[in-house]
Amino acid sequence: MRGFKDSNEIGAKNITLMEKALALEKKGLLGEAEEIYKKLIKNNYRNEIVFINYGSICQHFNKTDNAILLFKEAIKINPKNPVPFFKMGFILNNYGKFYEAYPFAKKAIELNSSLWQGYHNLIKILRNLNRPKDAINTALDAKNLFPNNHLFPGLLGDLNSDISNFVEAFKNYKNAIALAPKDDETLYSFANFSMGIGNRKDSIEYLKKVLKINPLHSITYYSLSTIINVEKEKEIQDKITNLKLTNFKTNKDRYTVLFSKSHVYHKQKNYRESAEVLIRANDLKLKEKPSNIKEVINLSETIREKTSSDSSFNIPKFNFLRNIFIVGLPRSGSTLVESIIGMNKEVYNLGENSILLNALYESKQSNFSEIDDYYLKYTKNYSSKKYTTNKMLSNYMHIPHILSKMQHSKIIYTFRNPLDNLLSMYRAKFTGIGNEYSSSLIDSAKYYIHHFKLMNFYQKKYDDCIYFLNYDRLVNFPDNEIKKLINWLGFDWQNSYLNPHKSQQAFFTASNIQVRSPINNKSVGGWQKYSEMMQLPLTYFNENNFLINSFEKLEDRKK
Repeated sequence: MRGFKDSNEIGAKNITLMEKALALEKKGLLGEAEEIYKKLIKNNYRNEIVFINYGSICQHFNKTDNAILLFKEAIKINPKNPVPFFKMGFILNNYGKFYEAYPFAKKAIELNSSLWQGYHNLIKILRNLNRPKDAINTALDAKNLFPNNHLFPGLLGDLNSDISNFVEAFKNYKNAIALAPKDDETLYSFANFSMGIGNRKDSIEYLKKVLKINPLHSITYYSLSTIINVEKEKEIQDKITNLKLTNFKTNKDRYTVLFSKSHVYHKQKNYRESAEVLIRANDLKLKEKPSNIKEVINLSETIREKTSSDSSFNIPKFNFLRNIFIVGLPRSGSTLVESIIGMNKEVYNLGENSILLNALYESKQSNFSEIDDYYLKYTKNYSSKKYTTNKMLSNYMHIPHILSKMQHSKIIYTFRNPLDNLLSMYRAKFTGIGNEYSSSLIDSAKYYIHHFKLMNFYQKKYDDCIYFLNYDRLVNFPDNEIKKLINWLGFDWQNSYLNPHKSQQAFFTASNIQVRSPINNKSVGGWQKYSEMMQLPLTYFNENNFLINSFEKLEDRKK
């Protein structure tokens, strides 16, 4: 009987400990609650709530791997509880593991179809998997199930925008606003959409509405700073430059405000003030998002070494054109090139689309022999036009796959004066993941040299299969350079290629404002306005014997 009594005592102690942990969580004392959950697990207390709550705390503290293990354990304990399935789908999606996230998110809905969060999660995963039609159908189901929830028409706006169904996107954004007229994120989404389709007036109007509701909505200030006219909108300028960082609580908000101020000072031609604020902005950003220069270079080199050791990647294949890949560094002129090619009515601009990664993932078992079929399947999710452009810039890493495994693809590599390029990256407040190195001028210089060495290698390996496009020449001599590009693609000439600012396609990148203006060379040599700040990368280039015109020489070698 004593063993039974001891067991009851241990059980009672564990329950008391769990109740204490739950109370600590309610008070926001997550670190203390975490220690108790650790102790309960050490005591072999197999309660799913312990694992779910401990996993959620790990998620909060960005201990992603630990959180995943804990949620998986909760599923083992009770495979009928939808919560750990939902959390697994959510965390894996945020971790970039979309294929792994999907079955968990789907299972969460099967176990409980009454939680709107489950649908919201699944829709986002489907969008990340480049399955917009499936995402739209799921969002429509959710909209019917939860008719008063503004998030689903908002998502339908995003999804229809992805496939260039702008009329339907507009209707859904407006529906979302009608359901939540004072929701700042809903209003901002519509403002961002308006900006992407070139409707500057509506964009500014709705951005102002956001600030009336939430005067501390930092990204709205940033968006306004990119589109305002300094001669006409002095009130907005003054509002941005007078913002006090102490009013903003998070580091992200503060560096976003600093980027906004820098944009305004730049437009006012106050380059010294712009540079000072810009340095502060990027230094703050690096604290939250440290440079990933080692990771991106290592990944690129790993792919190069692996494909170089496999003879099946040695010989380029080309049958007929269907896919046009535009690659290069960020802010190297890729959006302008995309908009020029998109003036052809048979071309659909995919923008920065990750479908090549889908095709690589799904064709890996066949040593990528089926990659063409998979890539075509994904492009059909967006458009049935004869040609597509894809300007996911990191696709440069996969040049061997594109040229030796895909029979319907050509590559355009865009480049520009390295100091102009580095300055433009430094001034851009990139969102998402992948470009964290851009907040360091030295790391950006390292990346530029890495690009040069790699493209030098691929040029020798694949000869004339890559078109090297000099942005500076393009904007200085558009007639001549655009005609050469269009001829290389094999398209018939039309004068509309010279007027890409009239494009009916949307642009949702950091360059969307510039691309709506006629081709001009205003940014060429712009680094000299920031000459003091740019001495850092210039010195690095000199110390590493890298000539500023290295890419131009590489381009000339092809002629």
